[in-house]
Amino acid sequence: MSASKTPAPTKAKKPATKKPTVEAPAPKKPAHDEDIHPVARPFLFLVSEKTRKGFIYILLIATLVSIAADFFIHRHGHFRFEESFGFYAFFAFIAFSFVVLMGWPLRRFTGRSEDYYPESTEDD
Repeated sequence: MSASKTPAPTKAKKPATKKPTVEAPAPKKPAHDEDIHPVARPFLFLVSEKTRKGFIYILLIATLVSIAADFFIHRHGHFRFEESFGFYAFFAFIAFSFVVLMGWPLRRFTGRSEDYYPESTEDD
């Protein structure tokens, strides 16, 4: 007798579905970083509080060294007041302060009002 062989039942395969690939979003730049000109980027270290305080300390040390140098250097000035103790340090401080403080009146003289430029135009 010949027995017919029936194939063993096979499990139905599910159609292969691809899992959706989730791409990592590109890191976003902070909003303020987009407004920075490329030439200004190397100077961003000047914005930190540590750098600003360090600059003040350097100026303070330079002033103290200038005053201390008067103990060891005998000056021969053109005018009598140039030979006084600490004159050059004092003069430098006054000149620096004058330049900084003159920024306020110069800004008022050369600056434009805040509403000088229009809010928006069609060309934007």
